[in-house]
Amino acid sequence: MAGEKCGVKEVLHNAVVVIWVVASVVVCGTLCLIVRPFSSRGSRMVGLWWIRSFLRIAGVKIAVRGMEKLRADKQYIFVANHQSHIDIPVLIGALHHQLSFIAKKELFAIPFFGWGMYALGHIWIDRANARKAHESIRRALRRLRRDKISLVIFPEGTRSVDGTIGQFKQGSFQLVQQAGVELVPLVIQNSSQLLPKHTIFLKKGTVSLTVCGPIAISESMSKADISEMVREIIEGVIK
Repeated sequence: MAGEKCGVKEVLHNAVVVIWVVASVVVCGTLCLIVRPFSSRGSRMVGLWWIRSFLRIAGVKIAVRGMEKLRADKQYIFVANHQSHIDIPVLIGALHHQLSFIAKKELFAIPFFGWGMYALGHIWIDRANARKAHESIRRALRRLRRDKISLVIFPEGTRSVDGTIGQFKQGSFQLVQQAGVELVPLVIQNSSQLLPKHTIFLKKGTVSLTVCGPIAISESMSKADISEMVREIIEGVIK
């Protein structure tokens, strides 16, 4: 009986979260579009309110280690493993930097949600088109230099099914080579347990985020060198 009651509570919790997300995305996505022409900072504040409210309502807590390694006045390129759809809210909610994500273009086509992503300055990438992918990288570099934001990339390109590290796409590290800012590996753990791939059933719980030390990238390092280094660091934390 206890298990059944727990199951009912989880179903009801998810129903509340889904209803809240749908309603709030319509409101906040529209607000971001309206506010953006007047104040990019105001638009980001709307987005940050939505993220923190979502995490609170969803019952997702974040345990962060290593935040003291970052400086609030510096820009970084954050490179993280990817376990779940909640990874992006977790990073925005935990890190004290203005972040822009490089995300697949299909997300930007979702009404209100995608419009909000565009208004918040996130950058779409067409993985199926190499030329357009390179254009996205150049666009990201321009935003990095013009708007003084930090960028987040997921070099696996997709979420892990079981929480293990997938193959890194070396093209992601072209941006790291050219950015001229320090790279910071991030290690996300347990988000795949709360919201696995191929499901929308979200569990309450705690996501672990480990911030590794910033790394200066030299011009002599190849994309393969950077990829291997970051992968070893992330795998070292997970093991």
